[in-house]
Amino acid sequence: MGKIGQFEERLKKLCINTTSDDKSTQFPNVINLNVGGYLFTTSLSTLTKYEDSMLAVMFSGRHDIVKDEDGRYFIDRDGKFFRYILNFSRSNDLPPENVALDVLKEAEFFCMTSLIEKLEAVAPKVISLRRREYFRQLIPDYEHIKNNIIQKATEKKTCFEESKVVITQSDHPKLKGQIPCYNCTREFVSVNHTCAFEGLPSDITISMKTMDIDIDKLIGFVVDELSHDGFRVTVNRVICKFSLRCQGCTLSGLYTAGGILAPRECTNVAHVIKFQW
Repeated sequence: MGKIGQFEERLKKLCINTTSDDKSTQFPNVINLNVGGYLFTTSLSTLTKYEDSMLAVMFSGRHDIVKDEDGRYFIDRDGKFFRYILNFSRSNDLPPENVALDVLKEAEFFCMTSLIEKLEAVAPKVISLRRREYFRQLIPDYEHIKNNIIQKATEKKTCFEESKVVITQSDHPKLKGQIPCYNCTREFVSVNHTCAFEGLPSDITISMKTMDIDIDKLIGFVVDELSHDGFRVTVNRVICKFSLRCQGCTLSGLYTAGGILAPRECTNVAHVIKFQW
């Protein structure tokens, strides 16, 4: 749906009707507004300053706007943060950081592109929001992964003040099968092991094949999101300590001279997310 279609849908929700082709609404230079019970007085030029905004469309003369019993133009929207929309139109003033996300929501509703771009450039909370939105696009089933972590942490929550969720990667390139020893060419080493992470069993296994980031960045992002949501969490990396040596090289002492990949280690990683309750 294009911008015009979005405008029309939103105008309908606000009970604002389009005028007929041969009729236009004449607005006074000074406009009295009732936005969800919040009263404002501003100029017509302020409301129509940004031509691509929904406010400019509303007060273009092409639409009939309902009035309240006192004759104020009524917009059926929570008006708590509307003054910041007006202040930006008046003098390019940006809202304080503590309400930046709320103002962003209103700016998006009224299609105030200039205000949205300013907030995305300088407001830390909005920048953080956009970063999180970007990462979510890189992670299929992100909400499922996050909610699964929270569920596991809650299930393991006891009378203690913390619980741990262990996350591993299902498609990590582990040591397995017949591995040749490049030092002693006659030997092959059979490998079949289960990764061990300091005695911690895996709670959640994730495949990274369909994701455009590695598991370290994924877990780091999830932990940031959990912290943003109010959880007290930390994360540690635990590496599988499994390693092997070619028996022939071991007996001859050659592995100490850089033979068999001397010794070869698994290096699969588990991420342990600790919740403090």
